[in-house]
Amino acid sequence: MYRRTAAALAVLLAALAVPVASTAQARTVPPSISAPPMGWNSRLLACNVSEAAIKNAADTLTGNGLAAAGYRHVIIDGCWLAKQRDQQGGLVADPARFPGGIKALADYIHGKGLKLGLSHSAGTTACSGGGPGAYRHEAADGAQIASWGVDYLKDDWCSIPTADFPGQNVQQIAQTLYPPMRDALGDSVAFAMNNEDGSTVPWLWGRQVATTWRTNVVTSPLADSYGSMVTAWENNMLRGEYAGPGSWNDPDLLQAGRGGMSAREYQTQFSLWAVMASPLIAQADVAKLNGDIIGNAKVIAVDQDPLGVQGHYTSTDGWYHVVDKPLRNGDHAVVLFNESNRYATITATAGRLRLPAAPEYRVEDLWTGAVSLTRGDIGAAVPPHGVVMYRISDGGRVSAPPAVTFEVDPSSFLGNNRPTILEPGRANRIITRVTNTGDTDKINKAAVSLTLPDGWKAKAATPATSKNLAAGDAFETTWEVTPPADGQLTTYQIGGKVTWKGGPEITSGADVLAGKAPASGTTYLSDLPWTVMTNHLGSVERDRSNGDGGAADGRPLTVEGTVYAKGLGGHAPADVEFYVGGRCSTVEFLGGVDDEVDEPTIKHGSVEFQVWTDGELAARSGVVTGDQPAKKVTASVKGATYIRLVATNGVDNAYWDHADFADAKITCD
Repeated sequence: MYRRTAAALAVLLAALAVPVASTAQARTVPPSISAPPMGWNSRLLACNVSEAAIKNAADTLTGNGLAAAGYRHVIIDGCWLAKQRDQQGGLVADPARFPGGIKALADYIHGKGLKLGLSHSAGTTACSGGGPGAYRHEAADGAQIASWGVDYLKDDWCSIPTADFPGQNVQQIAQTLYPPMRDALGDSVAFAMNNEDGSTVPWLWGRQVATTWRTNVVTSPLADSYGSMVTAWENNMLRGEYAGPGSWNDPDLLQAGRGGMSAREYQTQFSLWAVMASPLIAQADVAKLNGDIIGNAKVIAVDQDPLGVQGHYTSTDGWYHVVDKPLRNGDHAVVLFNESNRYATITATAGRLRLPAAPEYRVEDLWTGAVSLTRGDIGAAVPPHGVVMYRISDGGRVSAPPAVTFEVDPSSFLGNNRPTILEPGRANRIITRVTNTGDTDKINKAAVSLTLPDGWKAKAATPATSKNLAAGDAFETTWEVTPPADGQLTTYQIGGKVTWKGGPEITSGADVLAGKAPASGTTYLSDLPWTVMTNHLGSVERDRSNGDGGAADGRPLTVEGTVYAKGLGGHAPADVEFYVGGRCSTVEFLGGVDDEVDEPTIKHGSVEFQVWTDGELAARSGVVTGDQPAKKVTASVKGATYIRLVATNGVDNAYWDHADFADAKITCD
């Protein structure tokens, strides 16, 4: 769902148009590496890396159990080389950062039961640190690196002298430079081709040369954010057909431990990377690595499975994805991924997963450890930005309860990306639903309960304990949930639990917002909390212009010399949403380009102002330019649950489009 850039599309088009050169075709088998590499990379240390830091990383990995879990590669990502080669043309380690040299460091790492990795560059100079690249030294450098006992080489794509290859495209140059390094290293050394912009389209030919190749061509290097992670995952999934045993797509490093994503989002990345048979290489401070996430042995086993295939889509529908990875013993690893901002029920069937025929299937949740049985249907209420990961096998003689799907506040329609809003001080109705998905036995007396934030109250308006639920039956309970009257507009978690005779406890939840509709009468919108806000530069400002993009750096709202005390100041494209609960009638404001973008003799900026109600356009201003007075916009919003004030770009560069919603008001019943 996250949009790919034009650059990514260009790479894809290039991939279709560029022929595979014969240089790489000489190698017909991949290197003899049995599973995707796992370990730790020094990327975040940059040129602060040192021999002591690498030894500390090795010591920490062996001490915290991650080495035993499989994280055995310790990779120096740049800044290890001296500025010049030695008199014989050989590589030399930087004497200040690595005084003992690489051979001695490799011996130390091997003594810990670990493996040493280095980075190098196929060009004339290294990507970082200023050392020499491998260009015209491929065979010698590869042999020297292997002689040091290095176990992994990440070969970057920096400072490539393309002028030395007249008539050849970038892919053909790569197919000239990479194979000699690969051959000199030998097949026992993992070889990672790291052309981060994708210009060499390595997935088309990498299996003939490399252990891994980088596919993250849009957000490289991968940022510690959910959106960037999803984009990297999507790009990697597009290239699944090119990976296989011994050679794998590499969507970039694991982010767990860095702090930019939630624990749930880190668990999602780890699960998605594992089901794609991707390298599992962390980069956070080793002291901050969370073994509870990246140390999950059952998820690691999926990644390292000897069959070595990348998972593929069984279904993908907007925000909701099912990815299936066949395993060597006949089992299947299945990930249900909810990309959206709201809990969603995602389902799959044995037929869609192409499971081997069986009367029953054993379904193990690899994160909770719960085991259940199904005749073929599986499903789960998956949290926003989260996954449920199963290992599915023949049920055989397994004794386990039927698979159950438990939902709290399920959406009324597919694709709903918005949490439910509950009004403080009022009884709001939500439902829970328990479904006998597995169809292997009846469910007797399923009892449902809720866990609420402090100060909240809930009462079951219909029975909360079921009778027997036969195959496919669902049991719904309606609840009246009352947030405190002084509740703030923020996200809250409602938890749910279902138990039944002879069955396990199953939990689920829902993220909800607590928010009041505006009071009766007329209210300035700048005095109300918004539910969603996006802005081209910085944040939308209340009762001030957008300013220079920093927090609270706006100026008095001013359009053609008229100053307005109240309103919203944005930078188009801007979008501000408010919850109004179906109880308001009219929105009005004066839309104009703020004078702060003007020069003494030039008026800048052009913006169109719009009002939207529950996804429908209710009013628009037409284009308003910087040399015009503010234009009155009035919209009927009767019956709307949400309203949005939107500023779009006009006819000139967005740089100048500082959009003022001056004197913006809403009138409610």
